[in-house]
Order: sequence, then structure tokens, then C-alpha cells
Amino acid sequence: MLSLFKHIARRILVHWKQRWQLANRTAHGTLSGRSPCSIEETIVSRLSLLLCCLPVVLPAAEPKVVTIDDPLPFGQSPVDYLGETTSDPVARLGGLLASGKKTLRAVPGRGYLDSVLRALDVPVSSQLLVYSKTAVNQRLITPKTPRAVYFNDAVSVAWVPGTAELELSAVDPIKGAMFYVITQPDAAAGARPRFHRKSSCLACHIGRTTLSVPGGILRSFLVELTGKPLEGYSRVTGTTPIANRWGGWYVTGRLGTMTHMGNLLNRDENRRHRHEASFRASLDRLDTLVDLKGYLSPHSDVVAHLVLDHRLHGQNLITRVSYEHRLGRRSDAEDRLLRYLLLVESPRWTTPVSGTSGFAKWFQRRGPRTTDGRSLRQLDLSGRLFRYHLSHLVYSPQLAAMPDAPRGRLGRRLQAVLSGRPAGGLEQLLTARQRADVRDILAATRENLPPEWRVSPKR
Repeated sequence: MLSLFKHIARRILVHWKQRWQLANRTAHGTLSGRSPCSIEETIVSRLSLLLCCLPVVLPAAEPKVVTIDDPLPFGQSPVDYLGETTSDPVARLGGLLASGKKTLRAVPGRGYLDSVLRALDVPVSSQLLVYSKTAVNQRLITPKTPRAVYFNDAVSVAWVPGTAELELSAVDPIKGAMFYVITQPDAAAGARPRFHRKSSCLACHIGRTTLSVPGGILRSFLVELTGKPLEGYSRVTGTTPIANRWGGWYVTGRLGTMTHMGNLLNRDENRRHRHEASFRASLDRLDTLVDLKGYLSPHSDVVAHLVLDHRLHGQNLITRVSYEHRLGRRSDAEDRLLRYLLLVESPRWTTPVSGTSGFAKWFQRRGPRTTDGRSLRQLDLSGRLFRYHLSHLVYSPQLAAMPDAPRGRLGRRLQAVLSGRPAGGLEQLLTARQRADVRDILAATRENLPPEWRVSPKR
């Protein structure tokens, strides 16, 4: 591309050089005491630089072919991940705190946790408890003092008893997952509460586990008595078999015959689980395993687990597709994202599942719906997580902020799937009834969707 710019610059130079010579009646000789070659090189260099800074109207270069796990130069423009400009719920709350329009109140033992959750509209019913030493506060986290994680569609907040900082992750529509801490009042010595960006979190939160973009991580490890991981799975998503999930996490709920790796606290219980897979699979409360007196809830709800598993990987996929386009790369991320949104590889089970904290009600009340109450956030739980075969992530600000080209390609493929037209085989994965249900919901909620994803109402 640079050589082309230089060619154009030389053509411009020849034109103006000839005009200068005619004006001064000099067909040969030197100019201003410098060689024509020197002047030409200088002007070409400056013109090339100027042209590189102008909007490119020539056809864009073909994107570099990569795999979905290949690293990306996310720190450079146009992503500029480490730049100060960001737009996510934590950044917005931080601005309100700085201006004095919002304040946080501390609660003994939990500091700013309660107030931060209210300010960010994060429900207590989303509480999930993890006791594997796989986070920053490894010294504090044990099966007796698990780390509590709370979340909504765009924010996650983590707290463990005795911590000097709350940890937060929030989704910026363009940059993806952003990471923050806020110092707890005892450690702040009276300072005004303030969120701080924490780029050191990327030591764990970017890599193959997150598709090599800044993103959320869920892991499943069997642990020993102290919470030290022994073996398991470093990436858990909405397509991971349930039997492989939640090692090192507490899980409450009625799961029928469904088994998982949660609620196992030492090597002996791990061995028992191998011979008796349903051991501790269903628990209504955690009182017999851990004293949760200082926590906001006695639950670690299975439905909240299932929703968070789905959400984080879906958001990582959206970030990956957006980053690749902006940075001139191309993998099969778009195809993977569309399959993920269509829930075609989500696990199924044979007996009903129910939670214990009320999270399912909170989750289903949110988001757009049809006049008769249908919504992509409706849960099934009798045999799969969602009732309808399209993820509620299609309404996310992340998808709306995706560059036009990949968003358009994905939208057109979705339209083909829902119309039963050829779409790389995806059109065969949904029945006519399933396609019709999704079309009806999208048509009724089309104003909440990106333009390319809108379905017209039936005439």
C-alpha cells in the first residue's frame, strides 16, 4: 500500500515540478542549491506521509487469516484498549462519584459491596460462591471463606471477606471487558471512593481461555481441602457439558439426575464423586458446608450459574469478531458466534432444574418482549436453559456497536436461517416451529435490534 502511495506522490511531484520549471524557464539544472533527487525524495516522503493520514478510498486489503485463539494487537488503534476513553457501567458510575452526584455507603464487614451492587443494578440473587484458589485473593479464598461473585448483563462484582478491594468487570460495547478495583473504606483511610482501571488483570483475563481478547473467565477445577486446584477445565462456556462444570464452586438448586463437579471440598470427596456422580449434586442450602453469616445470601443458584456460563463466552465471541474486523484479521469467529447465539450446541438434560435464590424470576423480567409476553430471556429448565432458540445477547450494546461489515454478514445469515434459506447448514438445525417462534419475537422487538438483525412483522 505504501508503494502505491509513493507512486501517486511521484506523479503529483512531476506535475508540479514541470510547472515550476516552465515558470522559471529552466529545463535542466538544480533547484535551490539542492539536487533534484534530494528534493524529490523529500517531497515524496512528505506526500506519502500525508496520504497515509488521509481517509483511504482505495479497496481495503484482504484481512489476514488467523485462528480464533491467535493473539491480536488490541493495544493499538483503532481498538486502543488501554486508552483512557471507555464507556461501560463502572466508568459511568465512577464519573458520578467524581462529580458528587452519587455516593457510596459502607457496611461493616462488607464495605462498599452493598452500595456498589445497588448503584450498578446487580441483584443479590445472582450471588455465586467460588472456593478454588483461581483468583487474585488466593490467600483469602478457601472453602470456608468463598469468593462471592454478583452479576447482571454487563457487570460482575467480586468480594471475599477481609479483602482490601472490591473487584469489578464491566463490558465496554467497543473494547470488551474492562477491569476495575475500588478500595474498601477501612483501607482507604477516609478517601473518597474511586474506581481504578486494573490492567494487571489482563495477566489472566486475556489468552486462549478468553479467545485472546480481554474477557471473562470461568473455570472448573476439583480442589483439595485448602481450595488449591488439582485438575479440571480452564474454559467453561454455555456449551460445556454440565458434568464438567462448577468444580471449585458451590451450587444450590434441584438438579434431578443432572450431575456436576461442584460442592466437592477435598480429595476424598473427589474420589467419592467418581464412583457416585450425584454426590452433593442437589443442595437447597449451604449451611451444612460453610458458615455464610457475613454474606448477602445463603445461595449459589444453579440457574445463575447457567446464565453466567452462557453470557461470558458469548460476550468474548462478540469482542473477538469486532476486534478481528477492526484489526484486519479474519478467523471462523463469526461462524462460531452465530452458532452460539442460535444455541445449537447447548447441552440438554432429562429432568427439570430449579434454582433457590429467585434469580430466574429476576432474569426473565428484564429485556424486551412481545405483547403476549414472549421473550428471548424466557427459561425452559425442563430440558435446556432457554425456551427459544436464540440468545438474548442479540439485544446487547456490544452487538449494536459491532462494525457494520461483520454485523451485516451475521444479520443476513440469521435472516437466512430464520427463513429456511441456505446458511451453511445452520438452517437445518432449527425446526419450522422454532424458526417461527424466533421470528415472531424479533419482529415484535425489532426496535431493540441492530438494523441488519430486524425482522419485519407479518403483513
